[in-house]
Amino acid sequence: KKNKMRGEKMKRFWAFTAVFLTVLLIGYLEPVFFPAEKPTETAQSGRLSSAHTAVPHEELPASGYAAYIGKDVEIFIRQFGNPKEKIKTGRTYELWTFGLTMNDYLEVNVRENKVIAIKAFNNDKMIEPFKIDMKLADLSDLMTIYSNFAFNFHHEAYDVELMEEDMNYRPLVAFDNGSFAVLFFNQRTGGLMAVNYVNKETLLTEMPYQLNEGSPLPVDITQSMTFDPVQSNQAIYVMNLVKQQESQAAFSVSTQSQKDAQTLYQTLANHTPTILSANRQAELLQTREEHTAIHPFQLTKDEFSLLVKTSKLSLREPAGIFQEPVYDSTFTILSWFSDPQYDSYFAESETTELGVAFSNEGVLVLLEKRPENRQITESSEKL
Repeated sequence: KKNKMRGEKMKRFWAFTAVFLTVLLIGYLEPVFFPAEKPTETAQSGRLSSAHTAVPHEELPASGYAAYIGKDVEIFIRQFGNPKEKIKTGRTYELWTFGLTMNDYLEVNVRENKVIAIKAFNNDKMIEPFKIDMKLADLSDLMTIYSNFAFNFHHEAYDVELMEEDMNYRPLVAFDNGSFAVLFFNQRTGGLMAVNYVNKETLLTEMPYQLNEGSPLPVDITQSMTFDPVQSNQAIYVMNLVKQQESQAAFSVSTQSQKDAQTLYQTLANHTPTILSANRQAELLQTREEHTAIHPFQLTKDEFSLLVKTSKLSLREPAGIFQEPVYDSTFTILSWFSDPQYDSYFAESETTELGVAFSNEGVLVLLEKRPENRQITESSEKL
């Protein structure tokens, strides 16, 4: 009898031991095979992760400048007066400029007497709830910053996605009248530089973001031009406007620096096989065939150095940018100032001379060390 009881106890002991070891083993192996998901982290200094809000976007009530997108331009003129200048862009729109200083400067893209885009640099109530020089953290306190935007245009579905860099420096806001606002934050200062209000077609043509569904619209050329000094001066004006926002000296410009920029542009056109490898030539050809701004062709630093060497120009510590195609020069410039890739190009303006060559296809920007006693042109003094 005692042996029988001892046997029962041993059975219970080994059953308990087996259960205990099984539970212990499961508890040990569970985190190995089923690791806990890491929470999405927010980048430092108030910057946003690209996974911040991957949910359907909301639309703000269209007010201020946003309410004028798609309206007849005469309505805009009745409110803000006649433009200071009307510039033919060689694209499907005219560029109208209003005001002359940082406090009142505006650009309006007009096509078929309709307002299709407004670029605001001024700090009046028309851009509220935004404010020039506000930080991204201030914007995040006001509204949700979305990473995905789905909408239809001409019966085609589009899905736009913002990467982390976009959300931090080029966030997108939608309005209930079908318009959008691209908010450009300065890479150097972290402050809001400008608000670019656009209709759907303009956004899909400029398209600085990733498209998961739908195709970007082509950059249509309506006027052939070799070099356009008016648009070159306009580009210089905008660059110096941003430098003024940064409380930095404006770039100086001379007749010679403008000629040098044009020479470099022409040298690239005439000696492309010398400057670009076969693969890069193929990339340029593909860009020209597609003619969309979503993946523009840009020279690398080494290619630009080879371009300068091929041109045989005597330049002082040159650096520069070449981009093709360009739909809206101001949009492109604001993109550069919000992009870390080009941060060093525009860092020092007090000792830098600027030249811009603008053609019907693209733009070339030349920056070089300013020589002493060189006379500057009016385009660098507009501000």
